[in-house]
Amino acid sequence: MELGGTRQRAALGFLLLHANRVVPTSQLLDALWPTDRAPMTARKILQNAVWRLRRALAHASGPEEAPELVTRSPGYMLRVRPGQIDLLVFQQRVAEGRAALAAGDPLTASVVLRDALSLWQGVALADLVEDGTAWPQLTAVQEKRLDVMEDRFEAELACGGHHAVLRELEAFVEAEPLRERAAQQLMIALYRCGRQAEALGVYNRVRATLVGGLGLEPGRQMQRLQQSVLTQDPSLDLPTEVAARRDHAPAEADQAPEEGGGHESADITKPDLALALTSGDTDTGVTGDTAATADTGTRDRDSRDRDTEEPLNPRQPATILMLRFQLGAEFDHLPPKDIDRVLDAVSQLAREKIEEFGGLAAASIGSVQLGYFAHSSEEACGAAGAVRVGIAVRDCLSIPSGPLAPPAPMVRGLDVHAAVTTGEAVVTRWPVAGAVRPWIGGDLVDACQDMLDRTPGGEIQVCDETRRLTEPLVTYHHVRKSPSNWQVLAVGSVTEGTEKLCAAHAGERECELDLMHGMLRRTQHRSLPHLITVLGESGFGKTRLLMEFQRRLAAERDDVRVLAGTVPRPGTGSPLAVPSEMFAMYCGITGQDSEDVALHKAEAALLRLTGRTDDARAMLSLLRPLIAAVPHSHRAPFTDEVLAAWRDFLFKAAREQLLVLIWDDLHHADDILLETVEHLTESCADVPLLNVVGARALLLERRPDWAGGRQHTMTISLAPVDGDALDRLLKSLLVPDGNADVA
Repeated sequence: MELGGTRQRAALGFLLLHANRVVPTSQLLDALWPTDRAPMTARKILQNAVWRLRRALAHASGPEEAPELVTRSPGYMLRVRPGQIDLLVFQQRVAEGRAALAAGDPLTASVVLRDALSLWQGVALADLVEDGTAWPQLTAVQEKRLDVMEDRFEAELACGGHHAVLRELEAFVEAEPLRERAAQQLMIALYRCGRQAEALGVYNRVRATLVGGLGLEPGRQMQRLQQSVLTQDPSLDLPTEVAARRDHAPAEADQAPEEGGGHESADITKPDLALALTSGDTDTGVTGDTAATADTGTRDRDSRDRDTEEPLNPRQPATILMLRFQLGAEFDHLPPKDIDRVLDAVSQLAREKIEEFGGLAAASIGSVQLGYFAHSSEEACGAAGAVRVGIAVRDCLSIPSGPLAPPAPMVRGLDVHAAVTTGEAVVTRWPVAGAVRPWIGGDLVDACQDMLDRTPGGEIQVCDETRRLTEPLVTYHHVRKSPSNWQVLAVGSVTEGTEKLCAAHAGERECELDLMHGMLRRTQHRSLPHLITVLGESGFGKTRLLMEFQRRLAAERDDVRVLAGTVPRPGTGSPLAVPSEMFAMYCGITGQDSEDVALHKAEAALLRLTGRTDDARAMLSLLRPLIAAVPHSHRAPFTDEVLAAWRDFLFKAAREQLLVLIWDDLHHADDILLETVEHLTESCADVPLLNVVGARALLLERRPDWAGGRQHTMTISLAPVDGDALDRLLKSLLVPDGNADVA
């Protein structure tokens, strides 16, 4: 049956989870748009999805058997017969099995519960889970399946089937190391099989996982069971009457169940509606990973001798990467929801790079992203992959500053910190939204966290072991304050992934970049000011193109000084915001500098530029309002006079060294700043200054004659290109209220 797109399949899945119950429209809307804001047309989209589902369900089976999707205030209800939905059949059989177990009939309970579990064929709503769906109802269904598996194990053990369920129990406990009930059942099964030492080994492994990962001791019931195993308590033995029945039972009763599930009961029919909980074109309903988990564990152990099998070890050799995205004071004006959007965007960028270089994005907590890199036969591969990710993410968000200095943030106020440690990590797995996800912890993660706390912005630091494994590829600098820490400096082939990454990012704009580099060469050759205007609407890649141009200049041209800034929206910043930012970049002033330090840096830079103390101080007196550290009351009210002094400073700087100014979102500028920027190419005819402007078409509406008919100007109009994680990041950084006002 064709179920359409994701929204339509999600609507069906959610209604199936609440079969024969009214689901309010508001609850359905929250399920279809759980994190991102629902569009204005959300109710209309839902109505269309319901209409299509009704048609699809009507053709799924005969008219008398078809499920009915009806409108019931305050929402919708999917009306089905109990036998049509695997989930309902599963719940019915579970109730019967648990009733039999409570009544003291474990044999019937084991048969019925095994029959109920045979309905599972993979992860519930697997296609939706793969797309990121994480409804609490899905988690509850998955947890219930695990509870039922433990009920069946209890019934089997009560029937004397400890040999039959032993391998399945081992696989289950390996996949679910935090479920103490199953671990206790495995201990009892091993003890009754005469393997007392291994039963105690299960307790030790579970305790190590709980203490090392969560800081918890096992529950009292499990501790009492350990003592009973140590003292060989007779209560652990199989009851005499059960043992007698077992000794007289047919031999096949003691055999392990066949792979792929249990026995079908003759009086229970298969569900009629095949779509049930798969929301796709499959033949089964309720889904889960029972068969895959148990059977994989069984097959992996078939080739090993049972008496010499080593206990499971949650400690695995691995490399841990931690990335922290620190937002400075520049983001203080954003509301909390927009801060969350920024962190979500950079975290998504990090997750994509971790997976691209062979790692697992194991956790994301606030501004910290944790990546796990398992070690294969080549230990260096995992360590190198983690270092590659740190470099790739950092380079995506920064501009090279020099061969020995950490790169500068591409967006002011956004710093990337990275730490990498190699050793043994505690790796456990537990269910999340119907899927088994790993949990990474232990001393290795703690060491990585400690290193991250000491790592400055823009740097990547690694431990001794990581350095040892990657030293042929990476040049390190020893961190004096931390004897066991090493900072990544020069890199060799480890940056091949980063170079490919940058090339892929700019691949669709190579023609535009070539034109811009050609204009730069013309500026230098003729020693004349030139103007490039890059026009692009929201999503066209304007900001991305300017950043890539800036990146390449910083990486490839030692003879060029680049100053860049983004014009704030009207009413959110001063007309002097970008000139202040550019002046600070030129002088090396940071947001952490005090007023005295900022003034000292500015005077030193102007002294190097003019060569005379008096000239430097005279220029500084005019440019003083551009220094961010000076209190607001000291700022000159005459913006045009300050901009005139700033323009003279730029001409002096350009005569000293080829100068490139990059302006983004110039359409936000007021008239005074627009005139200043436009006239930079006309005010002086003998300086090598390239003025690069990015704006939306609104700029031409405000200034129809912008750069029109003038010499030494070029306009590039951009067409839209497909975005990626970095484009989404830029949109989150530059569009705080969700309006598409970024190029």
